[in-house]
Amino acid sequence: MNRITLLVITILLIASSTLDIYAQEIPPFQFKHFERIRTIKFDNPDTLLIATIEHIDVDSNGRLLITDWQGKQTLLFDSTGTLQASLDPSTCHPAFPFDPTAAKFGNDEFIFVKDDSPGYWGYQFTAEGACLGRADPSFRSPGFFDIDPDGMIYGVRIRSKRTLIRMNSAGKVLAEFSLPPVKFPNAESRFDQGGVIADGTHIFYASAGTLDILKLDPNGALVDRISERNSWFRSLNKDLPADVEQLFSAMKDIRGTTIRDFFELTDQTIMVQYIDRDNGTGYQVFTKDGVLIAEELGLNTLFLHGGNGVVYTMVQPDLDSRGELPNPMLDVYQFISP
Repeated sequence: MNRITLLVITILLIASSTLDIYAQEIPPFQFKHFERIRTIKFDNPDTLLIATIEHIDVDSNGRLLITDWQGKQTLLFDSTGTLQASLDPSTCHPAFPFDPTAAKFGNDEFIFVKDDSPGYWGYQFTAEGACLGRADPSFRSPGFFDIDPDGMIYGVRIRSKRTLIRMNSAGKVLAEFSLPPVKFPNAESRFDQGGVIADGTHIFYASAGTLDILKLDPNGALVDRISERNSWFRSLNKDLPADVEQLFSAMKDIRGTTIRDFFELTDQTIMVQYIDRDNGTGYQVFTKDGVLIAEELGLNTLFLHGGNGVVYTMVQPDLDSRGELPNPMLDVYQFISP
């Protein structure tokens, strides 16, 4: 669902522009708890083409991993937006298909890319973007994953059953743990929404199937549920059908608020984003003990990523003087603690 939405948004942006409009500065969004501090522009489109920004990760030095699903590429930039490397698995595995959907820094030691080509592969790269090889044969691409400070990969797979998976840095499966059942399992599996945070002490998991955020220990045992909500939030009124042929006709009848994604905003806080087809979007910031410290609801935009106290949102400029669509940019916002 996420990729289709991004594609539709990109098409609408192109269609709404005209050739006599020049690229111009786009006003920043205004938020209660975030202030724009800079804009990151990427290399000239003559030498670098980015279709869209599907996924972002940022390391401790501010380097950016950009996953462009439409362009089938994962790109490594420094903190200013200068290209450092294009992560190319063909140097390790010639002729293998490459369909990256997310990439994560493994501290300052390696990069792991999740791939949704047939077989659900993954690839490991050096911290500088050189290919090290395909993930272990036991790896099957999870819906979401994160890498803890020790280089252990944690992912959640929901295709057959709700399972937390622990893997080493090469993607080798070390252990699997069953997660508590969810009220709307088809919504969880059909909506590409949610995420995993692995901070070395706990695992946090959220999805579209429930408004609860699970706090787990590294062995999958439930420690707590973060679920402080107010009247703005509405539980889903029904689940999606299991039959794919009935899926799209049933979508018009689905109402309620779902978790869109969430991030480790700082080492002490997590930020959760929500989407509601009637009420718009919103976010809440919690301590890792579940204390709500900030929220803003009824918005019309979503952040792509958060970390190190800042969040990123994608900005698509208008057509330039040549009638060409420039690369998307990133606006960076600093969290202002209440």
